[in-house]
Amino acid sequence: MALSPTTKRDIFKQESENTDIVLITITHPSWKEAVRLSTHETQLLQIDKETATPLYGTVSRKKKFWYVPIQASLPNSTDEQTPEGKFTISNVTRELSPYLKMVDREYPKITVEVVNSASPDVVDMQFPDLDLQTAQWTAETVEITIKSDIAANEPSPWLRFSLAYFPNLQAS
Repeated sequence: MALSPTTKRDIFKQESENTDIVLITITHPSWKEAVRLSTHETQLLQIDKETATPLYGTVSRKKKFWYVPIQASLPNSTDEQTPEGKFTISNVTRELSPYLKMVDREYPKITVEVVNSASPDVVDMQFPDLDLQTAQWTAETVEITIKSDIAANEPSPWLRFSLAYFPNLQAS
């Protein structure tokens, strides 16, 4: 995926007022709507009616991504297991843990996207359909482990060249 011109320009500047924003979308078939999180408080999205607290986040492609403090650890890369990464998300408002409690046998899917604060509608990087492997939460944080099991579960090679599948292989 090619980087946007704004991101390329910002990469080569010594200083820039723009920053990269990580957008996280968590989906599950049993949830009514996706959970959308942002690592940057780009703009005021609304005022909470009950607490009068300002709620910040990022609007990207007409979708609201709510800002929460997030710490990420990059996926490791070893020969013994599939790469896995971790997100530690602030759960002070306790809005994320009820979603995770509703998970049944099917794991939620996570999409991670990177956008630039100057052009949040342009996705610079996207990592779709990651599996939420584990989720542990306390009153303060939610720790999510993600994996991309797509390649790990595929037998390699899937299909062998045999006469059963390719009858014309030995035809003269």
